Amino acid sequence: MFAVVAGAQPSADEILGQARQAMGGSRLAAVESLSVSGEAANGPILSDLTLSIQLPDKFLREQTVQLAAGMGGGLSPEMAAAVGSPTVVDCLNGDEQWFDVRMSADSQIDSAMIERAAGAQLSARRQDLRGTFTRYLLALLLADRPGFPIQFATVDQTPTPDGGTAYTLEGKGPGDFAIRLFIDSKTHLPMMMAHLSGDTVTQIWLSKYKDEGGVTMPHLMSWMQNGRETERLEIKKVKLNPKFPAGKFVKSGK
Repeated sequence: MFAVVAGAQPSADEILGQARQAMGGSRLAAVESLSVSGEAANGPILSDLTLSIQLPDKFLREQTVQLAAGMGGGLSPEMAAAVGSPTVVDCLNGDEQWFDVRMSADSQIDSAMIERAAGAQLSARRQDLRGTFTRYLLALLLADRPGFPIQFATVDQTPTPDGGTAYTLEGKGPGDFAIRLFIDSKTHLPMMMAHLSGDTVTQIWLSKYKDEGGVTMPHLMSWMQNGRETERLEIKKVKLNPKFPAGKFVKSGK
């Protein structure tokens, strides 16, 4: 991935402290809730993605798939039109975890058909939802949560593709959760995270940092495996400390 640069390194706490200061310091620390929305691409499939986060332990991912725009990963135009624009919903509400598929008004099929047709993909994304939440928290706010703490240690300093260097931190959490975090040694902003997906290393590149109310956040996330981009999220809208309505993280009908 990167080569190693020898030499004495600051501690993980010092590196993380510099990074949090670069991302907003007290403004970053004051974030208690967050909403981001944007355009996602997973291969040929395009979607509108919204993430709602209420610290410390609530996470809602709503992903509306635009099958016609991306031709549904090989679906005919007629089949894509019949499916419409379903919204796949995943939620963590404290210790509770729930999922849903909401069909659009123009859909000619029901959600059970989506569950059967895309069962393997849906199962995979649901299986690692707590890990997904943790990685988004690190990417967007460089934070963990009390119920899922991450302990970081400094590994080394490594050269980056642009000729600079990055501090490499090794993070370990509950169970078998593990992640490597690369922080630019000049800007002190996180630039990449890496973790195992089965036997494959997944890199999550963070770029296009912009100021949002005093908090500097990445607006482009790119997932890479074996040198190939597998997923992308371009963040278009950010809300810091939104007031979510009661029941936001409760499944409809409960």
